[in-house]
Amino acid sequence: MTLINKSNSVNLYLLTISIFLFITCNKEITYLDAQGHRGARGLYPENTIEGFRRTIELGISTLELDLVMTKDHIPIVYHDFYINQNLCLDENGNTIDNNENILLYDYNLREIKQYDCGSLNPDIERFPEPPRINIPSEKIPALYEVFDLLSEYPQKNIWLNIEIKFNPENQLTAPINIFVNEVIKVIKSYNSTDNVNIQSFDWEILETVKSIDSRIMTAGLLDYSTVQSINDFTPSPWLNDIHFDNTSGTSLSILNHAKKYIDIFSPNWKLVMPNHPNYLGNTVSEIQNNEFIVIPWTINRTDIMENLIEEKVDGIITDYPDSLLMVMKRMGVRLKKNQ
Repeated sequence: MTLINKSNSVNLYLLTISIFLFITCNKEITYLDAQGHRGARGLYPENTIEGFRRTIELGISTLELDLVMTKDHIPIVYHDFYINQNLCLDENGNTIDNNENILLYDYNLREIKQYDCGSLNPDIERFPEPPRINIPSEKIPALYEVFDLLSEYPQKNIWLNIEIKFNPENQLTAPINIFVNEVIKVIKSYNSTDNVNIQSFDWEILETVKSIDSRIMTAGLLDYSTVQSINDFTPSPWLNDIHFDNTSGTSLSILNHAKKYIDIFSPNWKLVMPNHPNYLGNTVSEIQNNEFIVIPWTINRTDIMENLIEEKVDGIITDYPDSLLMVMKRMGVRLKKNQ
């Protein structure tokens, strides 16, 4: 090799290293909000204090949970309006008859506390054992009990993603104003306005939240079934009078109509995946560019987690936060740090 060729080779090598270092040093660091769905229902009994505790100790950033209301207007952490016989046993540890419809809004907190909602796996094919375990004698918690739990982990700054369950087609719980007010009272009593968001499929709930306290962040849940208009004149009952088809029929078209009261878009993940038949016409980046945070649900397959991270979603809701944390580590994605 001549001196000139050697010099050129060294220069090329230095140029290559410089480019590599530039790319490495300027590579955008990705952060993700890892949310445990109902705690981590693929691992522990859903919506229970011990399930939440173990999910926190996995290392998540946010607990996602559901709320309904008792007869004495106490927000409780439960997904269904009725006691689910596949989740809970009665006060004597016996199975509950499938024909027994126990509406939670008909009972006070003391009565509801009799049920054991930690001894049963609701769907062993969907949530196999292992990794899932039962935790016998877990009761249905009140929302304030979750805040008490978080106070045991002040250094972790865990966020709560609180879903208010309400069916606009069949009222099975407290009226919207009462429900929302009682939830916000609990949040404020723990000085947690800046550490929660409230989500709902019923977007009227979100507008009500903002009318009471505009500081509380809100998330608009959306599924393919809740977006569909009833007919040309009647919008979906879930979208607070927004007519999907008459607004050009995309995610952004309805979100922009709700911009005053929605901060976070939380769709079924299929609605933001361009190659999926249920895609609603806007990419994650397009929605983010219009100042909405994007956190889809409920993703349990690691390949889909990877795809959504590549789409640069802001967070992922999953029944298996342990799997999500593993994927994040493999992809070099950091956990979002709550303030």
